[in-house]
Parts: sequence; structure tokens; C-alpha cells
Amino acid sequence: MVLQTKVTIIPWFICCLITVSCNKANKNIPMVNVDLQTVPSIHTEGYSTLISDSGITRYRYEAEVWDTFSINEEEPYWYFPEGIRVEQFDSLFQVEASLVADTAYHYEKNDLWHAIGNVVAQNADGRTFETSELFWDNKIPPDSLGVFYTNQLVIITEPDGEIIWGRKGFIANRSLTFYRIYSDKAEFLVEDKEDQEETAADAINLISIQPDSIQDP
Repeated sequence: MVLQTKVTIIPWFICCLITVSCNKANKNIPMVNVDLQTVPSIHTEGYSTLISDSGITRYRYEAEVWDTFSINEEEPYWYFPEGIRVEQFDSLFQVEASLVADTAYHYEKNDLWHAIGNVVAQNADGRTFETSELFWDNKIPPDSLGVFYTNQLVIITEPDGEIIWGRKGFIANRSLTFYRIYSDKAEFLVEDKEDQEETAADAINLISIQPDSIQDP
């Protein structure tokens, strides 16, 4: 349910009707071939909305430009060419996570977001995740790993300023309170690690990390 929105909508078919009318009025006007796959069905500017689920407000979306492409019914998607900001709320309307990105896509049928550019995600504790590409899968249960994921370099900054590098990416739950990172070498020690002689090859495997379980290398 959309609770609030401020949009300017310009459907592509209105432009097509105007073009046809003009051509009937003046046959000397040249016809222009338009690839409808590259023209948005709806163009929205100054987009800001709250979205609820089961009567509880869950998300706030803000974007300067929002283009909807729905000509291809097999893969309709939204496109945010000038960036987007998303906030996720808990049941008490407290922000539990936020995300900003230079560019973003949303694939409607799969309910999958693809954020590109300077992507910064933050949880309620102030922990930030910075990367160049991030996926957000709304089909995954909120408390499960894999809601957020990337295989690109991620820089994680803890609330106390400690910086953690995930050179092969990470996966996390929706609130970004539990996550796992991938690394190409043994950079971090984990409290429950038994083998202190882990090799670089072993470190390619997934390292499971709880928020407060990281020690200094």
C-alpha cells in the first residue's frame, strides 16, 4: 500500500498519440522510428513514497527520477538513473537499515533490486557497508542470510571505527545485523576458529562473522 507519493507522470503513449496527430495534420513532417524498449512507459520526477506491508510501514523510497519499463512483459523493471535512497523500518517505525546508490534497477517479477555505483548501506547500530554493486532480494526471509549480497569488494566500518575488508564480497540479512564475508586470504580471526594455521587457500571459503565476534588480525 502506497501511503505517500509526489510524482510527475508522462506516459510514453501520450507522446505517440501527439506524434500521430501531427503527422496526419502535416504529411511533410518526417516519421521517426522509436524503439519502445528504450522508452519508459512512465517517467516520474521527485519521487518520494512510503510503502506498508500488512498495515505496517516498511519502506521509504526517494529518487529524483524513476522510469518504469513495462513494454517487455517478460521482464518489466524500474530504473533510477540519478540514484535512490531506501530506508527500511521495523514494527515501531524505527529505521533498521538504509541504502543509497548512484543508480538502481528493480526487477518487478523477481522483486530483486540491483544497486550500482557508490553504494552505501547502514544498519541501526551505525555499521556501514560500502561497495560498487549490491543486490537486494526481497523474496528471501528477512532474518536469513542472502537478502543483501555482492561479490565485489566491500568495506565494512564498525561503529567504533574499525574497518573490515571483504575482498570477495559479503551476504547479510535484511537488517544488516548478521553477515558473512568472503576474502582471498586469512585477514581476520573469528572467536570460534579452532585452526590458527589457516592457509590462504582455505581462506577463500566463507568466513562466518557475528557482529561482535571479530578480533584484530
